[in-house]
Amino acid sequence: MTMVAQAAPADKESVFLRAPSSKGARASSTVLNRYYHYPGTPGDYKLAVYMRETLEKFGLKATIEPFETTVYTPRLLQLQILTPTPYTFDLHDGKIAADPDGSRPGVPLPFNAGSGDGDVRAHLFDAGRGLDADYARLESSGVNIHGNIALIRYGAEYRGNLAARAQQRGAAGVIFYNSPKDEAPGRAYPNGPNRPPGAVQRGDVMGDDNVPLHIPTLPVTLYTAQKLLANMHGANALVHLYVEMNSRRTTLWNTIGEVTGVDSAQSIILGGHRDGWVYGVTDDGSGISTLLEVARGLGALQKTGWKPVRTIRIAAWDGEEIGELGSAEYVRQHRDELTRGCIAYINVDESAAGPHFRAAIAGALTPMVVPAVQSVLNISNPKVSDPSGGSDYEPFIYALGTPIVNMGYGGAFGTYHSTYDDFRYAELFADPGFVHHRTIAQTVGLIAIRLADATSIPYHFTPYAKSLDAAVATLTKSATQAGLTLGPDLDAAILTFKEAAGAYDDGSQPPNDARALQAAQRLDLVAYSANGYASVAFPKIAAAIATKKQSDLDTAVKQTVSEVNGISALLGPPPSPSPSP
Repeated sequence: MTMVAQAAPADKESVFLRAPSSKGARASSTVLNRYYHYPGTPGDYKLAVYMRETLEKFGLKATIEPFETTVYTPRLLQLQILTPTPYTFDLHDGKIAADPDGSRPGVPLPFNAGSGDGDVRAHLFDAGRGLDADYARLESSGVNIHGNIALIRYGAEYRGNLAARAQQRGAAGVIFYNSPKDEAPGRAYPNGPNRPPGAVQRGDVMGDDNVPLHIPTLPVTLYTAQKLLANMHGANALVHLYVEMNSRRTTLWNTIGEVTGVDSAQSIILGGHRDGWVYGVTDDGSGISTLLEVARGLGALQKTGWKPVRTIRIAAWDGEEIGELGSAEYVRQHRDELTRGCIAYINVDESAAGPHFRAAIAGALTPMVVPAVQSVLNISNPKVSDPSGGSDYEPFIYALGTPIVNMGYGGAFGTYHSTYDDFRYAELFADPGFVHHRTIAQTVGLIAIRLADATSIPYHFTPYAKSLDAAVATLTKSATQAGLTLGPDLDAAILTFKEAAGAYDDGSQPPNDARALQAAQRLDLVAYSANGYASVAFPKIAAAIATKKQSDLDTAVKQTVSEVNGISALLGPPPSPSPSP
């Protein structure tokens, strides 16, 4: 048998970069547009199979990993004005004549996964953006919150935080809506990328623990919110909110593709979520189409005889929209394997949703990722942030400490979580020409290849320093405001870490993959966390400050300092073996 020669190192990247195409991404997007694919639906399963078959067609090994979980769907939803003039609302997304795909039958009414059940007749109050300051304003004005229904404008925080705060404040229910006040100037869909007044933002409200609320919540159109607000002026409007949810155990499906490496114990995982609130062609169909183009490129590279040093996996997660269920389940099922050898997780969620590039990167991967972004995307100084929350990288970095990358293009994305997140919107506004689908696929694949074939794990640790210093400054300010003292020990530990990181990155010590991986995992776990969509640094210390107890803060600082010092030790020379007795 004639052996195919492996692509020379100088050639393999160019072989890969030629393969991803806008045409291919566009074709995948048309398939995603065919099916309502909320988690657990027939369309969801059809797309799991489509993913597996497409990955196999490109030459990857591919499997479907089913798992059991709880899925929430609406049984009965109703909203009425009872006084001064009775009125029953139509809760569907409004129809848009230019986009009949967004009004196809068979889609449930808009809802919040994790809403509590409730049949509430109560007065409505305008809670603004649903923040503590809004409730303080209401209370100072004598507005009765307890037992009444909050009307909250989406956008200030993750909706689960807004709902939980309303529940804690004693509200009997929540009605959510989007307002043009929170958008940049521009035309609304179908004539522009901004949110049309008839498009409802669905979304989960369960928070990080995936526990449903006790009170009912309901998302509505801007039209509905405007009518509610109009009835509140000059009259004490009485509203009827009725929410009854189905909760059922069902099967969901992660689709996993693989290019097996020479050292299969180490891996790089590329992932995005396949489920959508309705058609999800941009959220996260853009990520799925992007990953399939990465697979196309890896398949082309395999045909040259190339085999990566480390395994590369491509994952299409299920259940992200209702709590990152698929990625979390994968981490639970494969925890030991991932802890021992997953050196990076790269996430693409809404990878082509507008004109503006954005990325969140764990410090260890920044020097590897930024040059790839610069070379492929021609962005000289890409804006990079610390990891936060809101997508499938969370189980990897916050449960395992795996360094992550989350990247893509964003923008107005006015059809987010509505029926109009469909092919027409993607083609006209999210990514005309499907150019960003292709370039993000090229960038993600290039990073994966470089990570997979590096002689040793290519981590750097000095990039963490800036984030750690900024975190200490923020925590010091928060502690002072709470009447607490952070103390000097954390600063001293970070200074020691900087010295160890600099020596490691300069190559003063021979690379040691096991110690580098352990150091990165421990550092990510101690330095990064999230609250909803927001980034939280040094989470133990932040939580202790929130208690306003100096003893709690002292304990958290001591634990964190000990961990940072342990990480510094891992970056130094390994301990000398004990002499034989």
